[in-house]
Amino acid sequence: MPYPNYAFPVLSARDKLLPFYLLGIGLHHEQEPIRRDQGIQDYQWIQCRSGEGKFKLGETEQIVKQGMGMLLFPGQKHEYYALSGSWEVDWIIFDGRGIASLFETVGIVGTCVFTLATPEHLLSRMRELLQAALTPQDLTLSNYACSAILYTLLTEIIQRISVEGSDTVGQQYERLKPALDYIDEHYADEITLQSLAGLMGITPEYFCHLFKKTTGIRPISYVNQVRINKSKELLLDNAQRGMQDIARQVGFESASYYGAIFKKMERMTPGAFRRSYQKS
Repeated sequence: MPYPNYAFPVLSARDKLLPFYLLGIGLHHEQEPIRRDQGIQDYQWIQCRSGEGKFKLGETEQIVKQGMGMLLFPGQKHEYYALSGSWEVDWIIFDGRGIASLFETVGIVGTCVFTLATPEHLLSRMRELLQAALTPQDLTLSNYACSAILYTLLTEIIQRISVEGSDTVGQQYERLKPALDYIDEHYADEITLQSLAGLMGITPEYFCHLFKKTTGIRPISYVNQVRINKSKELLLDNAQRGMQDIARQVGFESASYYGAIFKKMERMTPGAFRRSYQKS
């Protein structure tokens, strides 16, 4: 008997409380013409294996071919069909209260067509997801396994997608790698925008733009977060170590400034953080 190419998990009310859950998956699907005037009820990812199709969203038309994918959001009218001959795709239908916020982390708020970096990796992950979806519930909590694999798949999609030739999220972070590595190694030293921008051979203004576009925060906020995280290790390593000593070891000029930044980021003081992990 051939291995099935489709699965539609039966979901309980408890399963639908998961932040990510799979509703259906199909691999090696011969795509038929689709027109949805009311859009789709849930989310769908459709990845082209071979052939070409046309996707219509409002007044916009795009060709979708191998190495590309369509991300469909609920309630948005759309249409897609093969241009000629065979158009083979893989697809997943999914939902969950964590979906929208996950895509918002990279500015995706609606239906779009993407070009993919290393699309074959995503196809391998989808095969893993199909296998989990086909596992009987009485042998394992397969819907929970599907949720975990689905989350991994979606984050990998986010890392690999780009629009109109722009860098993928993964490529954007790779560009920042010299600066990120420098911050991780020199967090205790004075770090300036000029020095970070110089590592990449760009102006401080453009570095700030690129950094915030990629991470969603300003460079100085990222530096402070690294310093605060490093300070947590010192707070727990030695309960007798003073705040002034810790502040200086992670790059803050004074204990008072360190305490203010810590409280702003963690909503508690360094002392309260230390006490929350101490044995009673």
